Amino acid sequence: TTILNSAGKDATKMFKEIHKGVRIEQYLLPEAFLGNVGIDEDLMTETFWHKLREARIEEIEDELARLSASGGGGGAHLSKAASTIQDVLHSPAVSEELKSRVRSLETQKRAALDAEDFAKATEIKAKQAELLAAANVDFAGGNTKAGGIPLSEVARHNKPHDLWVAVNGVVYDLTDFLLHHPEQRNVLLAWAGRDATPVWDKIPGRFPSKTWMSFYMRPELRMGDVGPEPPEAPEAKLVRELRKELRRLKGPSEEDIQAAKAGSKKSAAVAAEASKADEAERYPKLKDVKVKQELPFFTRAEVAKHKGPVGGAPGTEPYMILHNKVYDLRPLLGSHPGGDELLLSSAGMDATKDFELFEHSEKARVRREQDMLVGYIVPAESADWGAEAAAGGGAVAGVEGQAESEVMMYLRYKAVDIVLGLGAVYAYRSWKHRKPLSMLTYSRLLRHMHLIMAVGIFGTLASAKAASYAEGLTKKRLLQVHKQSGFAMFVALLVRIFARSQSGIPPRFPGLPAVQFIETQSLRLFYLIIFVLPVSGMAQEYFLKWA
Repeated sequence: TTILNSAGKDATKMFKEIHKGVRIEQYLLPEAFLGNVGIDEDLMTETFWHKLREARIEEIEDELARLSASGGGGGAHLSKAASTIQDVLHSPAVSEELKSRVRSLETQKRAALDAEDFAKATEIKAKQAELLAAANVDFAGGNTKAGGIPLSEVARHNKPHDLWVAVNGVVYDLTDFLLHHPEQRNVLLAWAGRDATPVWDKIPGRFPSKTWMSFYMRPELRMGDVGPEPPEAPEAKLVRELRKELRRLKGPSEEDIQAAKAGSKKSAAVAAEASKADEAERYPKLKDVKVKQELPFFTRAEVAKHKGPVGGAPGTEPYMILHNKVYDLRPLLGSHPGGDELLLSSAGMDATKDFELFEHSEKARVRREQDMLVGYIVPAESADWGAEAAAGGGAVAGVEGQAESEVMMYLRYKAVDIVLGLGAVYAYRSWKHRKPLSMLTYSRLLRHMHLIMAVGIFGTLASAKAASYAEGLTKKRLLQVHKQSGFAMFVALLVRIFARSQSGIPPRFPGLPAVQFIETQSLRLFYLIIFVLPVSGMAQEYFLKWA
């Protein structure tokens, strides 16, 4: 029973108390010995554990330095033919000087492809081949590999100007095919750099299907068979494992700790902003909108060319990007509450942040999807608004840094309460000292209504002018002041009309009948204008936003 109670435990102390001066070897047979007790991180002291950790860190760093020193090669000849430029740039056998020159040419080629200057891109590609041949580098230049093309390499070619697709174990280069068949752009870009075998022949007549392949595919588009992933070199695997262990032993760096502390301050805002980033979640009716036809994919560079003007050359129609979708602005020109100038100033750009700063109703967003949607941004260039909101830069994170402190928010609400209280006291005192309506010709009520009308007129004009020079949240607040001032002017005008109709009409000032006529008609015109302005504004907001 005593032995079983000590099973799995350190019984040294108990053994010495019971068998004083006796060694354990006198009781147990030699074959019962399993080995010495090792070091347990949970039982050792913290000081001793840190000593062991520092010794292991030093050992790993020495081993990494030794592997790094022995990994360099003298020549530029690769152990096997490189299929892509990335193979050349990642090869330890190629000198850094040659890598720098190849990398510079690759950057120039990418820029030429983005600008759709394919002749220049072909010329730069030839220069790369000449440079590598002069340096005795065995470069296949994308030709078929003897052991097949792994899917990890296919995944690198996922752009409109560099498009590979794997179908049924075969890799195809569809870059030139896409240039001559733009109508296939949508489905091909959806599978760029991927294996499309799982959807093989799911939709007859469309890519990828037997009918489509027999009609469009040509032998020269075939790159080779899909091959297994290349085995990782033992040295590279050892380096990767050592670096992983080194990061675990060293722990986070000081920069990581500071970044984590800074990020924790935004944790509350992160959850709120991330929930706002998905437009479809906030406006469920958008999920019910059915697209009438298959829409193409656009790159951001292509959308940037669509800046207008309206009625310009084909390919320059004003487009705008909102939530990774491309919209044609022409149906909205002439009816947008913010004016055509505001729309055209963002043509060819991603205006998601500015769009979310202003209130757009669900009906307006549904109409936008139905009337203006012309395509989508390619998946490789799509922005993840949920992730950007979590990082503090989402579509609705434009007001970051403008949040009020709790003290300022409390004072602002108290100031509003004080103003409302003073207004109530003033209205009560005015009501107690009111006069009969027959004496309201130039009474206090009319003077008050005239004052509110004047404040409304100047408030609407000043706020509208200031909003034309402002941007973002400031512009939104100024437009709210503009609406509120106009509504106050409208209410004051109604009260003034009622009060004036119940009071006596004073005699006209002496003068010529023509002058009296001009005075009467000008006053009527003035009141008509200040009556029509707020009514038209409220009607426009109702029909464009709520109706």
